[in-house]
Amino acid sequence: MNQVRKIIESIKETQTFQKAFTHSSYLNENSLESLTSYETLEFLGDSILNFYVSLFIYQNFPHYSEGKMSKLKQLMVKESTLAHLSRKINLGEFLLLGTGERKNQGSSKESILADVFESFIASLYLEKGDKAVWKFLNITLFPWSKGKEDMTWDHKSQLQEYCQSRKIKLHYLELEKRSKHQQLFIVEAVLEIQEQKENSQVSKKRIIIREKGAGRTKQEAEQKAAAKVLDRITLE
Repeated sequence: MNQVRKIIESIKETQTFQKAFTHSSYLNENSLESLTSYETLEFLGDSILNFYVSLFIYQNFPHYSEGKMSKLKQLMVKESTLAHLSRKINLGEFLLLGTGERKNQGSSKESILADVFESFIASLYLEKGDKAVWKFLNITLFPWSKGKEDMTWDHKSQLQEYCQSRKIKLHYLELEKRSKHQQLFIVEAVLEIQEQKENSQVSKKRIIIREKGAGRTKQEAEQKAAAKVLDRITLE
């Protein structure tokens, strides 16, 4: 965190840094339509991030096929990953939001946190160059990816991380175990989500997601059930 804060402080007073954290709602509310939000920097940051992640994977996993490289890249640059890192290094504290967006807890929204991770990358590149971006990613995103290489095809691990990051309860139920001619396991993955109701600070609604999977082993059945859940919640 000390290294990250030093990098942030090194460009904190620049115009590009301010732009990287200015949401359109803030500009609209303050009649600053002539200025621009972080969206253009986000566009640039997305391209920069994709390049450096691709380079990192190419250098560290040269034995991977093109397909495996693509899957690992998708895992590293997806919204939930970038939002998780933004929370970890507290990028949300720099956000400039309109009143309505603040009330809607915009600084905690995954989409906004992922966006500002990319816009910050762009501002860092414009102010300090490629070496600063590479250093930043080497102490944030790249260490996070270590040990997660197999998550690109391990649906259980991917779903587990998704649930842990959002404090969602996840468990598997073994429903059947048939063995007339060959053993077959049927397992159900169950997610319990507590969601805050609109316009309420206390009341919550409970959402249950269930999906079944079948396989010759319990592990295979769990993997298939987890894959179906991931499809439903559109984990991209």
